[in-house]
Amino acid sequence: MSGESLEGIVERCRAGEDRAWEQLVDATADDIFRMAVSFTRHRGEAEDLTQEVFLKLWQNLHRYLPGSSFRAWAYRVARNLFVDAYRRSREQRKATWVDPEFLETLPGGEDPHTRAVRHQRLELARAALERLPDELSQLIMLRDFADWSYEELAEELELPIGTVKSRLNRARRELAATVALQLTPRLRVQPAGVQT
Repeated sequence: MSGESLEGIVERCRAGEDRAWEQLVDATADDIFRMAVSFTRHRGEAEDLTQEVFLKLWQNLHRYLPGSSFRAWAYRVARNLFVDAYRRSREQRKATWVDPEFLETLPGGEDPHTRAVRHQRLELARAALERLPDELSQLIMLRDFADWSYEELAEELELPIGTVKSRLNRARRELAATVALQLTPRLRVQPAGVQT
């Protein structure tokens, strides 16, 4: 890329330069693929989703607003596509989103109950992530799933590192609270005068 910004490459893409599109894909493919793997936990499916993301980016390149961060825009597009793909396949998967082979690699007991509990927790975390506001879920996706550093996040989002850290902390607290709410048994309220 030789120091050229992604935004400059986007402009060359819009001008019809084929090599510019290759450079754009090269600069963003690894991060988008890591995000896809974190969503699907299945390499083949992640590869398909990554291709879908780049097709969607190509089709919507005219919607990208110059002056804003291309990377942030691309990750928003990717996240939305991943969530849509998950929702479409939810019925087929019967509420499973983690590849059984992946579960086998996680530390812990080998008994079916332990695996079922771990699987349920991962599903709850995923559902909770979908409920977070976009800016918070984006931070968690980029930091925890795409493995971005705080410095990379600060530069990309044009925020001070302290702000990135505090927002990420808030995002994680909200995610944990949402998961905790899903785990808390609902209390049954008895009508007045009814004895239990």
